[in-house]
Amino acid sequence: MSVRIVGAGSAGINVLDEWILLSDSPEGSFACDGELSAVEGSLAGEKLLLAPNLVGGLGCFGSRDLAWRMVGQENQRLESLLTGCSSLLILTGLAGATGATVAEALSLKSVEREIPTAIFAFLPFPFEAEERRKAAEIARDEFPAEASLFLFSTAPVVQNGSTPGVADVRRRLRDLQAGVGQWVDLWREIASGGVRSVSLEGGADSSPFSAGRRVEDCRVFWEKGPRADGSPLALFERSDFRQAAESADYCVGYFETDEEIFGMQDEAREKLAQLLPRGTPVCVLGRSPARPMRNHGLFLFGRCVSRLQKQDLSEEARNEPMRTSSELPVEAAVGVQREGRRVSFPAESAPFAKTTATMHKGENLDIPAFRRRSGSRFAGE
Repeated sequence: MSVRIVGAGSAGINVLDEWILLSDSPEGSFACDGELSAVEGSLAGEKLLLAPNLVGGLGCFGSRDLAWRMVGQENQRLESLLTGCSSLLILTGLAGATGATVAEALSLKSVEREIPTAIFAFLPFPFEAEERRKAAEIARDEFPAEASLFLFSTAPVVQNGSTPGVADVRRRLRDLQAGVGQWVDLWREIASGGVRSVSLEGGADSSPFSAGRRVEDCRVFWEKGPRADGSPLALFERSDFRQAAESADYCVGYFETDEEIFGMQDEAREKLAQLLPRGTPVCVLGRSPARPMRNHGLFLFGRCVSRLQKQDLSEEARNEPMRTSSELPVEAAVGVQREGRRVSFPAESAPFAKTTATMHKGENLDIPAFRRRSGSRFAGE
């Protein structure tokens, strides 16, 4: 049995590559996209170019229908990806069609096989078109409720009230991808037993990535330096860190030091308790001493959302008999003024049903004005 990490679409592949650079181990990694440049340039151990005979390696250009056709052609290869898989993590962006479609198809297959599944997904940038944001919301709601879903905000990449250069935006995007890459590394270590929970409050689950969990507006922060007993806690003085903590109701912290992490744990918990809303559960993770320590602290903030099945209905609604269209109430149509007398249509007639022409001062108003206009070349038609 193996742990699999899939980068779906170009956004997911970018994070996958950041994790491979961090961990220096592509084992279990899988890059999947319809664009040849994204797949060939990846550092992943395994790669899949979707339906090259259909789109020629050019992608689906945002078409969900075309993306599903591509995924359908590679159904068997995606099925084989889950063979012997013990845990699955999918990385994707929701603005693009290919990544979201692959993530949905894979998560449905893995949940069907009862494979623990987590999804790290990026929301569209704030400046993207309304159509892409709506498509992202639809894609988000199509993921199975049994999979844990973490939605990462892209708002910090383009900050409001500023006009950064291209280099600044690219640096912030790389920082965001690198931060999520560190959580990918932690997810793999938790799945393989290398990282464990050392502090749990508020009745939270033993794993921060437990099945069925949904966390929105995720923000990641980290600090590293030669003295881990001070550098991670310096984060608490940053304004963006404090703002993210104050608006969150979900928090996971991780410390990796050359010394015992328990000395830092109590101080960090006290500081977090001052920033987080009252009653917010805090999970602190620590690594079992299985590898040389890399001094750093890592935090994830977000908002928990219930993931009820979309077909779940109230008992009253579930017991209500379904009515046919003929049984549904129809409002009476509004009366219209016709040649000096008021006529009301019966309730059973279709709205705006007409039996005679609408005449006003000798003109038939049902004929468009451009045809009624004197001298019009359409007047005789």
